[in-house]
Amino acid sequence: MITIDIPNGEDLDTENKNFWLYFKERLGRVPNLYASMMHSKNALSNYYQFHTRMVSLTKKETEAIMLVVSEENQSLYCLSAHTMIGKLNGFSDEQIMQIRQGQVKFDHKLNVLVSFVKGVITGKEKELNLLENCFNVGYSQENIIDILHIIGDSYITNYTTKVFNVPIDFPIAEKMNQP
Repeated sequence: MITIDIPNGEDLDTENKNFWLYFKERLGRVPNLYASMMHSKNALSNYYQFHTRMVSLTKKETEAIMLVVSEENQSLYCLSAHTMIGKLNGFSDEQIMQIRQGQVKFDHKLNVLVSFVKGVITGKEKELNLLENCFNVGYSQENIIDILHIIGDSYITNYTTKVFNVPIDFPIAEKMNQP
């Protein structure tokens, strides 16, 4: 299996070198996902601008979306990263597993969101009236557009890490218990 080479921070163009220094200063390290994007002169700057945009959803809602998409795409790198970030944003291990399974028992509105995201990914959104359910629990058209953008954001990272087998540099997410 081919694994992408992770840059060491030396032979980078100016913009990627600035990102390298930013992550080293802010996080103490450069996550392998971001480092792998530095093989392109434009990928990380384009992605990071998109990833760090303002959205109309809470951090918990955003992480729930990322967890659902990463689970559906079987991206262990992203599941591991977003499990850690989800915990930092207040989710318990049990809640994270419920989100990944697509059955959130601890929060009805979040369950509707997770069901919608899963429906969009599987192509069942329309037949299950999931968009209507979102509006019924208070999500707006603005929220729906932001949800779709977060799904797209997840696909970029899920497939970058899967195609290049980016080494996981977060605590490994637990496997889901199959029913």
